[in-house]
Amino acid sequence: MKFNPDSPFFQFMNSLAAFIGLNVIFLITCLPIFTIGLALTALYTVTLKEARKEGGYIFSTYFKAFKENFRQSAAAFLIQLVLALVFLFNAHFWGEQNTVLGNALMFVMTALLVVLALTFMYCYPLMARFDNTLTQSMKNAFFVAITHPKFTLGLAGILAVYLFFCFGFSDFAKVFMILLGFSFLAYCNSMLLVKVFQDYEEEPVECILEKE
Repeated sequence: MKFNPDSPFFQFMNSLAAFIGLNVIFLITCLPIFTIGLALTALYTVTLKEARKEGGYIFSTYFKAFKENFRQSAAAFLIQLVLALVFLFNAHFWGEQNTVLGNALMFVMTALLVVLALTFMYCYPLMARFDNTLTQSMKNAFFVAITHPKFTLGLAGILAVYLFFCFGFSDFAKVFMILLGFSFLAYCNSMLLVKVFQDYEEEPVECILEKE
């Protein structure tokens, strides 16, 4: 029996092995915590290329993106982490007051958390695809999120399925997330994101400063 390395089966197995390796590298590069933003940008650099069928060397692409986006991606994540903690604390604090003012401020903090979540959802894929300043990337992230509601709901739906899977099948989910979970999630997201980004690649607008 001859083995054909170009057969669909072997191509699938090669892709599976590559994504498992990518997932492990992603988890390792997330360990210092402050590098999570860097790791996300590098991960989306790879998965967006894969979703566009551009191919290339996965690991060299990952580490190149990790190095090139160090300052911007790290700063973005730290800013978003601090804001998330501030908004969460204030939402909980004012919600415990049981007053009209407290409820109003809790609503404001909750709304800000939603804005932050939308920004987080698109921020790192945008950094992976477009060359912008940190401030512009974060503005673009919110702009793209609210102007493409169907895709934003799609991304939220994919995340919801993942969360349900993780809580509903805890033992198997842990193994899956370690082996493949994050890289596969980023790839699923990238299949939607490439359609969103086509609008700005084909007809650039003021929101997007420059394409890679």
